[in-house]
Amino acid sequence: MEGPLAIVGYMGSGKSTVGRTVARELDWELVDLDQAVADTAGLSIPEIFESSGEPRFRDLERQELLRTLDGPPNTVISCGGGVVIDPRNRARLTQVPTVFLWEDADVLYRRTRGPGRPLRGTSYEDFVRRYAERLPYYLEVASLQIETNDRPSYRIADEILTWLQTTP
Repeated sequence: MEGPLAIVGYMGSGKSTVGRTVARELDWELVDLDQAVADTAGLSIPEIFESSGEPRFRDLERQELLRTLDGPPNTVISCGGGVVIDPRNRARLTQVPTVFLWEDADVLYRRTRGPGRPLRGTSYEDFVRRYAERLPYYLEVASLQIETNDRPSYRIADEILTWLQTTP
């Protein structure tokens, strides 16, 4: 199969870790979309949110997504958790193989309590509400859904690699 391959999911679902393993096994490039946005902006994601707000971040995110999707085909893209908010991004993601990493909200909440996540939510209720709002969008773009069930990242990567081998 030719890429690019996109990996989507809520914050803490393991997109970057799994993406890194898949890219290494395929000998493809990994693009962490959040890191690409930060590199282009010259600011960290929290700094972008603080200085310019979420709308500016989403604009930058969209630009990087399109640039990456239109770039070299042998690329695994670890998308930011909110990339699916924009309907134009969802439309574009449905045109490439896209994997949705699905995890329980309680597990994700525990994994994302660090300060480097600007939209982690101030409360458990906010976190779960945001996940519930995005869930239909993840499902909309997904060519493959994987329930991660707090499994090791290499097992999830193996599942993706097996799927890729059977996908025309």
